Amino acid sequence: MSLMPWRPLRELSRDMWELLERGSFPYWGEGRIPKVDIYQTDSEVIVDAEVPGVSKENLQLYVDETSLRLSGQMKQSQEFKDEHVYRSERHLGSFARTIPLPVEVKPDQARAEYKDGILSVRIPKKEPGMSSGRRIDIH
Repeated sequence: MSLMPWRPLRELSRDMWELLERGSFPYWGEGRIPKVDIYQTDSEVIVDAEVPGVSKENLQLYVDETSLRLSGQMKQSQEFKDEHVYRSERHLGSFARTIPLPVEVKPDQARAEYKDGILSVRIPKKEPGMSSGRRIDIH
């Protein structure tokens, strides 16, 4: 019997790949978090989110003056049967992400479009100096 050298980094690397392939990485736990681009023009904030494979009926948006919340669900095809699976890498299930916006916006004028797996949300900026607060009389 010959001795085999111990290679802890090789074993760790193998273990990490197994975790990633099974989708057990902690950041993927409850759902895939959509990647976003956030940019602004002179008049609006634009958020583009990658949500491929999700129908627009399974997406929900909520906008307030300082953030946008995107949530949804990716469902499995009716044809997909566990007993016939050779490999399954796509994440299925629900996801949610709250995205802080760079400036205050007018949520009541937000509009969204979904095309080719990209959700684009355009929200007009609030005019500088406009306060959403109100004066409260002291009694």
